[in-house]
Amino acid sequence: MEFEHTKKIIVRGTNWIGDAVMSLPAIAALKKCFPHSQIDVAARRWSAPVYNYSPHTDNVLEIEKTSGINCLGTLIKVSKKIREIGYDLAVAFPNSFESALLFKLAGVREVVGYNTDFRSVILTRAVDVPRDKKEKHEVFYYLNLIEKTFAHRCEGLGGKPKIGFSIPGTDLEKAERKLKDFGWKGARPLIGINPGAAYGPAKCWPSQKYKELSEKLVRVFPRGKIIVFGTDKERKTGEQICKSLGRQGINLCGQTSLSEAICIISLLDLMVTNDSGLMHVAAACNIALVALFGSTNPVTTGPFSEKAVVIHHALACSPCLSRQCKRDFICMQGITVKEVFEACQKTIQC
Repeated sequence: MEFEHTKKIIVRGTNWIGDAVMSLPAIAALKKCFPHSQIDVAARRWSAPVYNYSPHTDNVLEIEKTSGINCLGTLIKVSKKIREIGYDLAVAFPNSFESALLFKLAGVREVVGYNTDFRSVILTRAVDVPRDKKEKHEVFYYLNLIEKTFAHRCEGLGGKPKIGFSIPGTDLEKAERKLKDFGWKGARPLIGINPGAAYGPAKCWPSQKYKELSEKLVRVFPRGKIIVFGTDKERKTGEQICKSLGRQGINLCGQTSLSEAICIISLLDLMVTNDSGLMHVAAACNIALVALFGSTNPVTTGPFSEKAVVIHHALACSPCLSRQCKRDFICMQGITVKEVFEACQKTIQC
């Protein structure tokens, strides 16, 4: 039987947090095809925590950035690490040439990936990119790679895929302690605000509107807390949002690792967010979610969750997929505080 002796599988995880979350159902499908095999993921430091919390991943190998001036040297260094463990099969989720070259240098016998970036000469099994890629959610793009390659190994890969984390209780306890260090005493609801997005400002609802929304929410939920998430870049934005909230505001921008952010988000009653990595994290945490879309396409990269409400004002130029708006930013400016607030009230379960 094909792949009968596959005992160890290495997956090259995606480089971005949101893509990493959207690839989790594909890893679940891979585990279904190889239930007795070890499945490890090689991922960069900033997306590795997503795979650490996947219930279908055995180990995560954190790897350095394999692009730029020192690309080849880094690839050789990482490939040696992979070669030492000894894998029978590799799956490259990223479309890049280097993600396939990494496994070729590591001497992995079978290397599977999409036929992109001129890498068909490296892949032992190259799958054509589906023609309807831009019409379906990104989750199905990763799933398609597994289904087209391994569906003959197991039946029942169809059905609606699910995204979810398996977070240890000890990590959740640490998250609760961290919130208590910032003044939380257990009252509800906990409402997360995520005003940033790594892709660029065209994906971001104005911070002033997040501030106004937060002020309306604390008036309706006087015992609740507004928790602002983000990196150091959003620290000042977090301060502006929390300034008028008093003890009801917690600015966590730049105060958490991704692992901590995942655990804290899993404790929330509601998350309001731009299209971002943390939006996908919230979807995987299965919490109530209001997602605001501007330049990007909610059909392909929206939150993969039944508990999510997407607010998107489609225009003639949508989706432009731009980092910076070249017009008047009406797609995001047109989203009112009132409609987001009403969506929050309908969505929150508290």
